Amino acid sequence: MLNWLFKPSPSPSKPRYAIGLMSGTSLDGLDACLVRETLDGSRIEVVQSQASEFPRSIGEELACIIQTGQASLSDLVRLEAEYTDLVLQQCLQLIQMSPEPISVIGFHGQTLWHDPEVGSTLQIGFAERLAEQTGLRVAHQFRRGDMARGGQGAPLAPLFHETHFSRETENVAVLNLGGIANISLLIPGQPTRGWDIGPANTLADLWHQKHQQQPFDQNGEYASSGLVNQDLLDELLNDPYFAKTPPKSTGREYFSQTWLDKALACVSPLDPADVQATLNHLTAEQVDKALPEDIDILVVCGGGVHNTHLMDLIDETVDPLVVTSDAFAVDPDYVEAACFGWLGLQCLDHRPLDTQHITGSKTPGVIGSITRPVTG
Repeated sequence: MLNWLFKPSPSPSKPRYAIGLMSGTSLDGLDACLVRETLDGSRIEVVQSQASEFPRSIGEELACIIQTGQASLSDLVRLEAEYTDLVLQQCLQLIQMSPEPISVIGFHGQTLWHDPEVGSTLQIGFAERLAEQTGLRVAHQFRRGDMARGGQGAPLAPLFHETHFSRETENVAVLNLGGIANISLLIPGQPTRGWDIGPANTLADLWHQKHQQQPFDQNGEYASSGLVNQDLLDELLNDPYFAKTPPKSTGREYFSQTWLDKALACVSPLDPADVQATLNHLTAEQVDKALPEDIDILVVCGGGVHNTHLMDLIDETVDPLVVTSDAFAVDPDYVEAACFGWLGLQCLDHRPLDTQHITGSKTPGVIGSITRPVTG
């Protein structure tokens, strides 16, 4: 389908390689990929990819901290060490798989709290340990520099989307359905824009775990058994975040179980399956609201592409042609990991990136910091 539009660039003879790492707001595990840069540096290709689930104890601790905003310092230090060890195992495997030396590891870390109103954000991840144990340079702390320049620090994915999904003659939007949904608008002749539009998997997963004792709604089957409740949908849509104009960013600490419970308290008791269906409708409506009328293609990536009910809702609600990032030769599950591999290379090159129309940063700047091993 439309493969003639999205042929990958030919591989160069001596490209650079990087590892990209991402664990997002869904808290479902770690995504990692080995990427290869084209010789002209214009784009990258995913060479190898792997995903690993969090051990239950780590996933539950992360969720608790993000939901409550509370953790002891001893628990936080221990959790960061355990989290980094999991990342290290992925990196060591990808290093073995790489046909060439790796230039950099792009290490996002795990976001525990993101507060653009305060102008700060917290990601855990022991970059120094990762550098020393792998012998590789590590790019990390991608969001703080942007926030120091007056930006929201998120989303950063539109920078990668522009490089890899923009077309010369079509207006493209890229939708990432992670724990939080973000959108990128790639319109020829206009600056790239992007922002967090609201919850996607995070609330749906929380609700499904609570009522079905499973981590997520497989293929959206539970949601498809319910009916949208308009009263609840209207209550959810009344949240002031949805009315804010970009740049804007948010996270699981805002769109939490507490946030959903407050809305549920304002409506009559509902069948849990109807709530599940309504949460998917909330996401679909926000996607439609975010899209300008002249968008030709909507490219979808992230874990939400596996939610058939949600994808069908989006396809029925929006006007553009809906495709997954597979059509652009990037696996939907690894777009974000690939993004941080690419950002790692940009950081390594000390290349300023312009986020003024995305995060609201006052000036372009280098995204991330580099930690070098003693032997690097």
